[in-house]
Amino acid sequence: MRLYEFEGKQFLSKHGIPTPAGYLIKNMNELHNPITQSAVVKAHVLAGKRGKAGAIRICETFTEMKEAVSELLNSEVRGELVETLLIEDIIQATREFYLGITYDTEAKKPVIILSAHGGIDVEELAEKSVIKKHVDPLLGIQDWQAREIAVAAGLKEKKILLLAEIVKKLYKCFVAEDARLLEINPLAETNEGFVAVDARIELDDFASFRHKEQNYSLVASRKLTEREEAVKKANEKDYRGTVKYIELDGDIGFLAAGGGGSITCMDALIGYGGKPSNYTEYSGNPPKEKVYELTKQILSKPLNGLWIVGAIANFTRVDTTMEGVIEALLETKPDFPIVVRRSGPFEKEGLELLRNAAIEHGLDMEIHGKEMPMTQSAKIIVEKSMQYKLRKK
Repeated sequence: MRLYEFEGKQFLSKHGIPTPAGYLIKNMNELHNPITQSAVVKAHVLAGKRGKAGAIRICETFTEMKEAVSELLNSEVRGELVETLLIEDIIQATREFYLGITYDTEAKKPVIILSAHGGIDVEELAEKSVIKKHVDPLLGIQDWQAREIAVAAGLKEKKILLLAEIVKKLYKCFVAEDARLLEINPLAETNEGFVAVDARIELDDFASFRHKEQNYSLVASRKLTEREEAVKKANEKDYRGTVKYIELDGDIGFLAAGGGGSITCMDALIGYGGKPSNYTEYSGNPPKEKVYELTKQILSKPLNGLWIVGAIANFTRVDTTMEGVIEALLETKPDFPIVVRRSGPFEKEGLELLRNAAIEHGLDMEIHGKEMPMTQSAKIIVEKSMQYKLRKK
């Protein structure tokens, strides 16, 4: 779940990190004359590189502010409609940094990243001077670690302590709010200290049950569809396992297990000429009720095929999840082809349940276990769906 900039800055302010004074507007009437007579007008969208896209305007007068608002509202920035603008005070920076925290999956630890270059070209400039510091999640960020980062950035005297405080507060925010990514770019150095001029925050969806007080606006560049909402609600009702669903415009239903394997399978499906109706994945041994709701939403669209696929599961029970799949299939009784490739705990029992349901209810279903490569089963479902479309014509 990714937050908009204004929401992200509310997070940072909550944890004591200074941010520019600002407010949101949705129309010209909500714009008011700032005390400083100058401000920055930003398109409040999730799209990156807004500065290069002309969606961030520095305005020296109120007239310039009105012109910027008029031009940006209801415009399009990198495919995203601008419905809200963020009006903020201009921060006079003597120097800009990039400061971020994420997880290093190889080290299995949070890692703090600081670049002595920040701003719109940070990707190119960061390679020249990047400081990385891993943090033991059991001990948390230590004072000496935060000071080492500030010293490595070339700061002197009082500024070392000021930046070290920002680093410690950002880490505490990262942990307390169950974030996957925190970025401040740029972090502006001023005569008084440091200010977070921009913020990008991504929260861990799986930890949302610990933050019932959070009520953020939809953190995507579009509203969720009815099907996406239904799967989201099913996920929230039961903490066991997880199911995800993103609606697409193809005609082959895609019911995949696992994370990285799902991406690989999606690539294979498209590579063979198939058009997925959705992207989905389920993992963590979800109960059959969750898998039923996920399958039900996939089947509610017009389809020419259904592909049920996944790598060899570690602990997700094939039989339990297939019970949910079968329940949804028997409600709709589709006549299009279904190709299955699943493996894992209780694989024999799960695939046998599918075979029995296919025979009893006349479903066009081809079933495989681990002996069938996942990508090869992608080719099979694409060919079968094309044959089905020809028969329909």
